[in-house]
Amino acid sequence: MQITRRHALTALGAALLARPAMAQDFPNRAIRIIVPYAAGGTDQYVRLLQQDFAHRLRQPVLIDSVVGGGGGIGANRVQASAADGYTLLFAGTAAITVVPRINKLPYSAADFAPICNLVALPIIIAAKRGFPHRTAQDMLAAARARPEGITIASPGIGSSPHMAAEAMARAAGVKLLHVPYPGIAPAMTALLAGDVDLVVGAPGIILPTVESHGILPLLQTGATRSAALPDLVALREIGLDVDLVTRFGFFAPKQTPEPVLDRLAQVFMSAAGTPDYAQAMRRAYNEVLLQDRAQFAQALAAEDQASARLVRDLGLG
Repeated sequence: MQITRRHALTALGAALLARPAMAQDFPNRAIRIIVPYAAGGTDQYVRLLQQDFAHRLRQPVLIDSVVGGGGGIGANRVQASAADGYTLLFAGTAAITVVPRINKLPYSAADFAPICNLVALPIIIAAKRGFPHRTAQDMLAAARARPEGITIASPGIGSSPHMAAEAMARAAGVKLLHVPYPGIAPAMTALLAGDVDLVVGAPGIILPTVESHGILPLLQTGATRSAALPDLVALREIGLDVDLVTRFGFFAPKQTPEPVLDRLAQVFMSAAGTPDYAQAMRRAYNEVLLQDRAQFAQALAAEDQASARLVRDLGLG
């Protein structure tokens, strides 16, 4: 049958009318949350809330770990899914601001609709046992005097910790010698063996070794001290204009209807806004940082611009 302009307009009108109806009926089946990292890590942030999500939505909520590409495989799967609210991404923002630029993946932050942010993860830098520079200021002064004379291990090129360390070094006018590892565990092994001077990564991995192995925490990269790390200096306190935390939040494919996004944001933020969840996150050195759709979108846009500049300046893209 020949498709006329009238037929096309009729079909378009029917589709537009169907979207509000679909949103009013949402959800009427299980919702799948893809976490693009190995099980037992980031997925725990939402598994703690899984039953609460299901209760509030009155539908099953499934959580799947889809590993690979620094989060890129899972993120790409979500952005290519139907924009109906039934397939969502829970990930660190670097998975959509840094990873696609470095790995030349077929998506960008513009292909996602931010729903809400739940958790902010401070990034810390710690030194090996016996490191002679006992404060962040002393370490940076030594690095300034000896470019690339201090080695720093990260969980990989383009990872959030790597980018945070590079941002710090640029703000301080120093050059550290970056040693990438395929994850934070081998990076920590290198630090404990004394093979590298510094490590940059998540506090939940690094800090448990402080007392048992004499590791020295030096700084955190957020704008202010995290409540979970009240004794650890923030970079802005020592005059460096760096504000880098890893946000973990929910995303949907770009064209997901607004009422669906609003419903999901309301449910997720309500479930995460309890004292029990805040305490659980703080025990793992994380902070609950609830940001609604507008706030999260604004933060994501700023991070995306900063990431684009840093990736370009480092020659990673």
